Amino acid sequence: MGDMSGVAPGGRLRAAISFWALAGIALLVSHDAIFAIQAGPGEALTDALRDSGHDYWGIASALIAAIALILGLLAVSRVRRLRQRAFDVGVRPVAATRASRIVGTWGRLLIVVSIGFLLQENVEHLAVHGHLIGLGALAGPEYPLAIPVIAAVTLAAGLVAALISGTEAALLEAIALALAALRPGAVSSPYPLDVGSPRRSVLARRGAGRAPPVMAFTT
Repeated sequence: MGDMSGVAPGGRLRAAISFWALAGIALLVSHDAIFAIQAGPGEALTDALRDSGHDYWGIASALIAAIALILGLLAVSRVRRLRQRAFDVGVRPVAATRASRIVGTWGRLLIVVSIGFLLQENVEHLAVHGHLIGLGALAGPEYPLAIPVIAAVTLAAGLVAALISGTEAALLEAIALALAALRPGAVSSPYPLDVGSPRRSVLARRGAGRAPPVMAFTT
């Protein structure tokens, strides 16, 4: 859900699916939170949802929640498998959740969820009342708290996404470096990230005068 450059196609597809599932659950939480805050809990909330054309929302909410739950369990399972793999090769990576990863994910979620809520409420108003409310779904008198609630919910979702993706990235990098270091001819280094190919010394080149015999060795 972060920067996907250099990621395998399968990884990009998995990240895209995870992002849209997270956006769906963020829209679900934001939508219900907005109505709960503005109408209050209990019967008032039920009446507000019924009067605004939300008869379908119960089924839609259950589907979104089920998909998000399945993908969440798959993500946790993947991280656990990677942790076990890291343990098997003897590495203990430390996941660093970068601020840029959090802000980037939050920004994308904020835009997607805001547009989703805007479209949803306009379609519902058109179906029930025969007119559109346009941007009033985000900043009008009917939804004065829409943007703050969506911002708060998507920020929480962005933090969770950044934590999971950051942990996964750290595990994958640590495992790849550990496996590279175990290859025949690999050079051991006191620095975990300093894994590279042996370099030839300038003294080992032909025409180097009274240099040592030609051989490959590291500097």
